[in-house]
Amino acid sequence: MKNDAYLVSAFLKAKERDNWVADGTNPIITISRQRGAEGQAIAYRTAEILSLTGQALCPWVVVDKDIAQRVIEDHHLPKQISRFFTEEQTLSIEEHLEGLLGISVPAAQRIKDMTRTIVNLAKLGHVIFVGRAAHVITAHFPRAVHVRVIGSLERRVERLRESKKCSREEALQEIRKADCQRQHFVWTHFHSDLNDATNYDMIFNTDRVSVEEAAHLIAQLVSSPAFRKKQASELIELRHQVLG
Repeated sequence: MKNDAYLVSAFLKAKERDNWVADGTNPIITISRQRGAEGQAIAYRTAEILSLTGQALCPWVVVDKDIAQRVIEDHHLPKQISRFFTEEQTLSIEEHLEGLLGISVPAAQRIKDMTRTIVNLAKLGHVIFVGRAAHVITAHFPRAVHVRVIGSLERRVERLRESKKCSREEALQEIRKADCQRQHFVWTHFHSDLNDATNYDMIFNTDRVSVEEAAHLIAQLVSSPAFRKKQASELIELRHQVLG
């Protein structure tokens, strides 16, 4: 299963059709992963499972790489959704981010745009974010599940060799480079340690847990009827108090 900008656009249109409420209280998932640990595969399989359960008003989607930015730039977005992403609206989000959600928007324009995109999509809910420091950006969203996917270096090298048909040395170099870049990115822009286990609700070692098992466990938590409903209700009450 793969997403593209058109699928995510369709997801947003479904949100509009079903009178979505972008209050940040719908469930979301973030997946932080080591290179070659199958984090992306777990994300897509989890989205499939959650979409099939029928618990959500619209299908779950996976947002990875630059797809979110491409969605924003798509001129075929519904009118209401487009307004949701306008500068006027995002200024309002930025004004209240720190007070309501406990985070601030980084200064660098590219990172600022990425953060804004993640926050806006997270406020809609039913989204799985892969990478991009989403677990930090959405840390205070009440119904977010934050997942870390890891694996031994040898097993990750083996997977990459199989998928890319490359040598062991090439796979090893790519993994080390990707892991280093991801840690540097999160620390430099968000001052957070990517390997800090306290940032996550669930950590999967895919040497021991399969993609299917991990996806079902994540979906089971998110689908729980009582899953952080109290925290979501408290956030709505706080917003009413602050915004009048």
